[in-house]
Amino acid sequence: MVNFFTTVVGIFTRLINASIGLAPWVSFAIWLEIRDLFYLIANRFRPSRPVGSVVPPGHPGHGGIWPKFLPPTQGKESRSPCPGLNTLANHNILPRDGKHITYKQLSSSIQHAFNFSPTLAGQLTASAKLLDQGRGWIDLHDLNALNVIQHDASITRPDIAFCPDQGYPHPDLVEKFLAHSSNGKSLSLGDIAAFSRKRRAECKRSNGQYSMTGNFLHEFIGSGGSRTHLLYIWW
Repeated sequence: MVNFFTTVVGIFTRLINASIGLAPWVSFAIWLEIRDLFYLIANRFRPSRPVGSVVPPGHPGHGGIWPKFLPPTQGKESRSPCPGLNTLANHNILPRDGKHITYKQLSSSIQHAFNFSPTLAGQLTASAKLLDQGRGWIDLHDLNALNVIQHDASITRPDIAFCPDQGYPHPDLVEKFLAHSSNGKSLSLGDIAAFSRKRRAECKRSNGQYSMTGNFLHEFIGSGGSRTHLLYIWW
């Protein structure tokens, strides 16, 4: 009976300590959600910004003026599996070499260049921190790690089992993706979703190490990533 009582007290104590430790993070998450809810409501009533002024002054893209595009040199610049981050580096919004990028740089660039909410930009940046190793920065190539940000069944790259360097798109897949337009002129969300389903089926058949089956989180992330391809400037 004494051992049982001691065990129960120990479990209860650990739960209290865990709750105390998580309280600041939970409070911060709640604050972010409240802030985003305020933005959502306010944006329903505020007038749309004029063309050319969505990006705030002092940031690349203000007035429709973006830094010059320069294609990367494979093997020299560091690039990621994310076309959006690669686009930012190719336009020197992130460091053009793709190296030693701080999380403040990453979050700010994502937010202002793609007009994302601060919360979404912070959440995307938090995923990259999983690969930090205590340095306080990442190289874009670090994001090649499977099932952190990179995932199987990409619409622009073969699976990592066949292509270890996920930093560069494959033109044949890009052409197939762009040709998957239902009206022959543009890609709708439905077109992108259909091509994504096709890629998942193809990769599941051909890749013995396919990791998306039953992985709801990365299927969800992959679907969200497919939608954001509409925002990216293809390079």
